[in-house]
Amino acid sequence: MAESNAEFTVQGVESEEDVREIEDELAELKGVMGTDIDADGEAAVKFDHDILSEERVKITVREMGYEVE
Repeated sequence: MAESNAEFTVQGVESEEDVREIEDELAELKGVMGTDIDADGEAAVKFDHDILSEERVKITVREMGYEVE
């Protein structure tokens, strides 16, 4: 297992419900080991980069309708 961390900002997070929705969606990705997103959209995702890429994590968030910086 090769553990990596992705840190980025999610634009458009307006509530705790948004945070939960994003965290739940990311948790379903094979290889994600943990997520921490705050109310300002600051995200930290721990994942196994042998299974999942940081770009795939960001694409998943974009597919949900959010911008990623």
